[in-house]
Amino acid sequence: MRLSATKLFTLLALTLSGAVTVAEDEASVTSRVVEAYIEMHTHPGRNYPVFYVAERGETIELLKRRTDWIKVRNQRDIEGWVHVDAIGRTVNASGQALGFASPDQDSFSTRHWEFGFMLGELDSTDAITGYGGYHFTPNLSLEAAYTENYGDFSDGKMFTGSIVHQMFPHWRYSPFFTLGGGMRETNPRSTLVATEDRSDGVASVGAGIRIYLTGRLMLRLQYKHYVVMTDRDDDEEAGEWKIGISAFY
Repeated sequence: MRLSATKLFTLLALTLSGAVTVAEDEASVTSRVVEAYIEMHTHPGRNYPVFYVAERGETIELLKRRTDWIKVRNQRDIEGWVHVDAIGRTVNASGQALGFASPDQDSFSTRHWEFGFMLGELDSTDAITGYGGYHFTPNLSLEAAYTENYGDFSDGKMFTGSIVHQMFPHWRYSPFFTLGGGMRETNPRSTLVATEDRSDGVASVGAGIRIYLTGRLMLRLQYKHYVVMTDRDDDEEAGEWKIGISAFY
């Protein structure tokens, strides 16, 4: 692929990593440490240093959640970040354990948002796609995608929207079907004859499989068949194979 594709790949990777660290506001909850201690980090991540240790019996207030980390504040107004697994070992005012845990396969089947990027081949050209989707039921979701492809004779960009039906959302290997449409822009690179850029409508059907990996990550494989509705006498058809990594929350 060209340098621009590499830049796009990097941008999509950064977007993906940022998407899964969007803060999720939580109602303020007070809990009490019942283990020997829990560690508070300076920022949400295991690679950040531990700067304070809350001991057994200490009370902490849960301020907000950022994926698998929760910002807390103790009675001396010391604030830090604690992993959800540690919060799950604290109790509320009634002495009941708080129901926090790391995302797992059950979280995968009940997710609401999904972001990812995929690499593959579109009509015999290299292609890269970034997409986002919202699941309004466990079986149905809406997705928006942006694709760039690079060939010997032309480059292209495509914006599409799709309805996705996932038949068995609770399966670790979960198949799905897609139906969608959008716009495709083709940029010929020939210098021998006069050519013009063109934009055409596209319609697509596809199928694929999502595979839950670990935490918030899943592997996605898919095939799509496109019909490009041109202004010429005959419409064009194109096939697309893709594989990529996605995150959900």
